[in-house]
Amino acid sequence: VEADFLHVFRDRGGPAVLGYPLSPGVYIGDTHVQYFTHGRLDAPGRSSTFAMGVPRQTNLGENLARAIEHSASRASAADPPGVFRAAFGTSEIRLRAGAQIGTPVYWRGFATQIFQRDAVRLMPVTPGTSRPVRGNLGEIYLGLSDDERATGDGYPSPIQRLPAAETAPVDAPVITYHATRGAGRFRQQLGQLLDEGLVPVSFDRLLAAIQGWATLPPRAFAVTFDDGWAIQVEEALPVLVELRVPATFFVMPEFERHGQGHMTVDQFRKLRLAGMTVGSHTLNHARLPRLIGSNLGAAQAEVVHSRAILEREVGGVDYFAYPNGLYSEEAVQLVRDSGYRAAVTTRLGIRHSWDGRFTLHRVAIDAWASFAEARQAIRHAADVDGADWPI
Repeated sequence: VEADFLHVFRDRGGPAVLGYPLSPGVYIGDTHVQYFTHGRLDAPGRSSTFAMGVPRQTNLGENLARAIEHSASRASAADPPGVFRAAFGTSEIRLRAGAQIGTPVYWRGFATQIFQRDAVRLMPVTPGTSRPVRGNLGEIYLGLSDDERATGDGYPSPIQRLPAAETAPVDAPVITYHATRGAGRFRQQLGQLLDEGLVPVSFDRLLAAIQGWATLPPRAFAVTFDDGWAIQVEEALPVLVELRVPATFFVMPEFERHGQGHMTVDQFRKLRLAGMTVGSHTLNHARLPRLIGSNLGAAQAEVVHSRAILEREVGGVDYFAYPNGLYSEEAVQLVRDSGYRAAVTTRLGIRHSWDGRFTLHRVAIDAWASFAEARQAIRHAADVDGADWPI
């Protein structure tokens, strides 16, 4: 299960309700989707009308009804609609199926009734008799042709990650923020970056583009926050939600015990519930290269235990930020071996490659800086990599 779906997958009942993953996570436009035996989970992008980044169970039956509209025929009125509901067994399962869509149809040889999140077919038992059987909606939908899925979704809908023969470098600023000094100043800066044509993307989508199976819009950029300051939740999060900008917060679980104004577990959950990504920044803002040399076990705990705590509290955790941007070959290997998919540094630049996914570059900008200062920082980072200015 993809990291951004893991928490909601568990909350919705896991395999008992949604079944098992049938595909990896893929992008349909800027929406991240994953197909399961009994349906599909979506993490909507900012172009969607749904809450950005907040995983939801799609009413895939509605898409299926559109997809087969021209290849199905209406079933006979003699087929009583109530017979299909008998397949659900309990009122709870019936409720999960959602509203009935239209009337029964004949499709691929069977009388079929589609619901928002399920499908029921009359399957032959003996000659002349049949019984209603719940269809595995996700499997049915994946069995459609590309053209049928495009009709159902309203746009091309891939179900596989297209492997790249060789990955090309990706140019996209990854902005690093730390503390904030008022939501108004942060909103003004971020709003002007958007007005100037920069397009925000999630860290997941950026990494998918670096890997070569997803595309980025022109002038894409990503937003990250380090150190897990509580003020980031209080001041930055409402602005991000308002402007529909996805962001990744690198936090330190249990560090609030020091009383210095860091996030609590409840605030980690608030970030996730708002559609943001949560990553690890160790337990104690550890300087990993030095700690590995003096106490390897402690270094491992900083990287591994911090991820375990976050995964328990908020779901999947795929990304890591080196405290103070300090890393070494041994630190990179430790992060890689601990199950993270990528890591960020404080090295200046905007060009990223798959081979360098554990030492990704960023652009540090103060949340209260003027637009001119933010633009200059991005241009300077582009110059470091010999890349075109995105702004």
